[in-house]
Amino acid sequence: MPVITLLTDFGLRDHFVAAMKGVLLDINPHATLMDISHLVPPQDVFTGAFILSQSCFYFPAGSVHLAVVDPGVGTSRKALAVSAGGHFFVAPDNGILTHVLNGQGCTAYEITADHYFRKPVSATFHGRDVFAPIAAWITRGIPLPQLGTVLPDPVRLKIPAPKHVQDALIEASILAVDHFGNLITNLVPADLPSAFKVLAGRREITSLRKTYAEGTPGEAFMVPGSTGYLEIAVKNGSASAELNLKAGASFGVVL
Repeated sequence: MPVITLLTDFGLRDHFVAAMKGVLLDINPHATLMDISHLVPPQDVFTGAFILSQSCFYFPAGSVHLAVVDPGVGTSRKALAVSAGGHFFVAPDNGILTHVLNGQGCTAYEITADHYFRKPVSATFHGRDVFAPIAAWITRGIPLPQLGTVLPDPVRLKIPAPKHVQDALIEASILAVDHFGNLITNLVPADLPSAFKVLAGRREITSLRKTYAEGTPGEAFMVPGSTGYLEIAVKNGSASAELNLKAGASFGVVL
């Protein structure tokens, strides 16, 4: 059975996610629907892009990933259908597919075949009327070239890389904040020597731990996360709250 995943910032209280699932199953009742998350912070395309990239390729090849974090809904922003890594992606052209598009073997199409849309199309709910139908029709075997034309330059977010601002100083960034308040950075373990000092949120961090359970209560430390990136964590607490840092924030590393 075909797999369709859903990633949105719609939350769990309202009808939005259920309406999308209804449209998907109406077009393909044999589809298996899997939720990645519906708790992306509202309009936070940057975080949505990261969450999608850290989950989508664990699903079976051929899965269709429906990602709708869409502050530009109803405007002139394009709609995308993308083939990448043996998977399919349907989303607004606002950067939410940045990490996917930066991979190998990607082809993006601007969706123009509006006869596949649910009618009438609401200007405020393309998730239900545009993206969900397209995702479902892909699982029914509609090839991407039939949905529109190749788009050579889809929108990409600027994903910061660690930057040496001086010989012994790196400017690093927070890529995401997880549910526990851990700060996922753009550093990998190889970026840190055995002796270092992280300057983040008016705190100095000099410890690299192997697990979240090490250290003393309230201590801030670095830890290799499951994403492959280093994280800033606080034992028994939220690093985001303790250091007052969010996704996109910068911090320094003294080598």
